[in-house]
Amino acid sequence: MNKEIFYISNILSVLRIVLIIPTCYLFLIGIEQNKYLILCVLLVMYVTDLLDGYLARKLNQVSELGKIIDPVADKLVVCTIAIMMFISGLIPLWFIVIVVLRDVLILLFGLILKQKKKIVLMSNYPGKIAVFTIGLALAFSIFKETELLRNISSLLYYISTLLIVYSSFLYYKRFNQT
Repeated sequence: MNKEIFYISNILSVLRIVLIIPTCYLFLIGIEQNKYLILCVLLVMYVTDLLDGYLARKLNQVSELGKIIDPVADKLVVCTIAIMMFISGLIPLWFIVIVVLRDVLILLFGLILKQKKKIVLMSNYPGKIAVFTIGLALAFSIFKETELLRNISSLLYYISTLLIVYSSFLYYKRFNQT
């Protein structure tokens, strides 16, 4: 397992976690003057998320560590960014509660499965789409200068919520079948 930390896919997951620090700093020093920079960092985080899974499969470096660190990185990034955006007044409380609750529950169920049955459930496709729409909702929430952008942002909150409910149901169903 020691050499697994040096797999490129796992390094990308760690990078995603490290990028939380400058992102939070940018939020704290001022969202308005840093929103384009924040968006750039969020895009880098998204690209590292896409690349880590792809490279793990392509380079035959799928690892137990990667199965753990990738979803943990995803949850840390999404929850931290959502909290920072809530603190900045950019997203509603109900949305952050749903997003954080989803991630906490998936993490808890994952820990239970790992502890009791020694398995790690891979994320499901609707869950990946849910995370993507959450990311879009967060990105659009940074840019609410026009009515159209505000409406798109609001619509993405509801689409994300529906996808969260659906993917969580599927995850729970798989949890019960294992």
